[in-house]
Amino acid sequence: MDECVDFLTAEEKSFVLVIREQFRDELTTRREQGKAFSCFFGSVAIARILQAVDGHTDKAIEWFQSLLRTLSEESTEALVLNVLEAFAKHNFVVDASILPHYDTVKDFFNAELCAPKLSSDGDMIMYLPLVDLDRDGILQHLDWDHWVKFSRASTILQCAALDRISRGCSKVVKLVLIVDMEGLSLEGAIHRTFARAHRRDVVDSFQQKVAAEIVTSVHVINVPWTIANLFSLCKTFLPAKFLQKFKVLSGDSLQDASFVKQCGGEEQLSSLLSSRKGLVSHHTHDSQQLFFLDTWPNEDELHSIANLRGKFAENLAERQRSGTDWPCFFSDVALARVLRGNEGYFSEASNWFQTFLRKMEKYHVDEIVQAMNSQLEASKLERAALTMLPHADEVGKYFRCTLSAPKLTPSGDVIWFIPLGDFDRKSLVQNVRWEDFVEFLRALCVLRALEAQRLSEVQHRMAKCITILDLQGSGIGATGIPKVEEFDEPNQKNVKFMREILIDILGPIYVLNAPWVAVKAFNWFKTLVPARFSRKLVLLDGDGASDLDFVELVGEGQLKHLLATRVGLLCGEVDGDLGACTISAGESLNKVRNLKQGETISWSISVESGDADSWFGVSDILSTANMIYDDLNSEGNPGKEHDSALEELWVLASDGEVTREYTADRNGVIRLCWSNEHSRMRAKNLRFHIDVRKTGSL
Repeated sequence: MDECVDFLTAEEKSFVLVIREQFRDELTTRREQGKAFSCFFGSVAIARILQAVDGHTDKAIEWFQSLLRTLSEESTEALVLNVLEAFAKHNFVVDASILPHYDTVKDFFNAELCAPKLSSDGDMIMYLPLVDLDRDGILQHLDWDHWVKFSRASTILQCAALDRISRGCSKVVKLVLIVDMEGLSLEGAIHRTFARAHRRDVVDSFQQKVAAEIVTSVHVINVPWTIANLFSLCKTFLPAKFLQKFKVLSGDSLQDASFVKQCGGEEQLSSLLSSRKGLVSHHTHDSQQLFFLDTWPNEDELHSIANLRGKFAENLAERQRSGTDWPCFFSDVALARVLRGNEGYFSEASNWFQTFLRKMEKYHVDEIVQAMNSQLEASKLERAALTMLPHADEVGKYFRCTLSAPKLTPSGDVIWFIPLGDFDRKSLVQNVRWEDFVEFLRALCVLRALEAQRLSEVQHRMAKCITILDLQGSGIGATGIPKVEEFDEPNQKNVKFMREILIDILGPIYVLNAPWVAVKAFNWFKTLVPARFSRKLVLLDGDGASDLDFVELVGEGQLKHLLATRVGLLCGEVDGDLGACTISAGESLNKVRNLKQGETISWSISVESGDADSWFGVSDILSTANMIYDDLNSEGNPGKEHDSALEELWVLASDGEVTREYTADRNGVIRLCWSNEHSRMRAKNLRFHIDVRKTGSL
């Protein structure tokens, strides 16, 4: 192990001694085994760790512990030894050709890992033309494991080169990264699937654990004006430390003398720019429309599904033997969702499916499928209902939603209506056991998958779930929806469960009653970014009634019905069956109840006399009742007699208590409305009582 080098600061030298003392045994063992790699365990490398955490010794020690764990993995140690050996044999010249799998990677990736000349500050220069990073080609044609190994090896090589140059220059040498966007549109500059996979398998799991403070600056050149404008807009929200390293430059910057000098001179910069090959033009992959695609799997997808079945043949065979090869997760249409949800990339679909199989076992999903399947079978419906879920009665007091609206969309998708003003997270945490809420949500996710499979089989298309989020009464403001830490933090595990179990089942999300500033800002932002980044979220003005496409999607009558189901739990309202209330002038009171075939609902109301009756006449309320049925025709669409008006009755204070009842001949939802909309001058006091008698009860 080397001694502390003279060019380090006193603080850095002191920290090096702390590390060597605290981890004496580990470092001694590594030295004896020939694994005390200078580029990771030498004085310069240890000093970088302290720089990375701004001099916080405790954080630096934690980082070093993580480094030890990462480099102790057998495959990682072997890779480091392999790269360092090749680097030495190549006379310590940085060349991508010495890295593993270069022969196959070079057709999809071209970059200068280390330019011949250092920067004007003595730092190493890397040039990355994004037009030579063929992300589609890598995902489609290259073994993903080969890309991961090559990328990790290139990081090791650069760490070794930086350590060697630092000792020769007597300074902590870092990397100046030049990212060239010439030849790319905004759409081509961003690749969500590749970025997610690369971050998961290279950046987060390796680079950030072994390469501490190796980059001094990032210069992005030839930037499309849309990205430049977005960066200027967003930089006020970015950390100062990030902004100090990140610079966006117009054009190729050959006219910027200071930048040219920093890049080693005009000759070297021109040489770097001329090294572009345009690899991305050699391969194309149209994943743009996969999110909206609802057709049955085509021949190409069936071929990929067959490959997926082949790769996981043992797991699937065992499930077939045990009777747990549930169609909602393992049919061709379910596996097509896995492919489309990963933008058609087989490597990513395989990765997701492998994780999914592990989570099925971890979360005991098979038991949930059995329970929810039994509920659907007993209901004799193809559709999900909130009453099917465990602990629905307890959770429903604080989380009200319409899990599956009565009418499907014109194409046959189900609609999920969530009024956030009826999601009282704080009260839910206080009054419902968290384990029960988790069980409720996991069952909801599985029920969604079962519902999607059944609808897909009936319609012979890939049915999805359209979500409507209504922000009315949610308390949303300039800083977003108010936080409830005791709910929001543990709920992240529920969100993770949904991501790991469901894929390509949830379609677009329509947001109603958002603050107008948010709607305008979002609509402006959508014009600047690729469609795939805004496709899932649609912000509408007000309640969406003025958007003709949205009204056609949901149905005008159904939209009114869904909006009328809001209670306003966050505003202190209670959706009780018995009580007294004041209905303001021009307002109405709505009550919605689910009814199964044979169940009877009775409701009684009485209007109280008011002080102004002698001036304006007897107090009155217009009582209406409408039934919306769940049953569908053979095509999976609502029948002609889907809605039924049961009552329209004026109730006067002089009538006393008025009682009505209805027995459902089909499953559905009944909406009771007591309206004072006709009165513009006075409120009305109302007493009500609702009773639902289950099938067979007295």
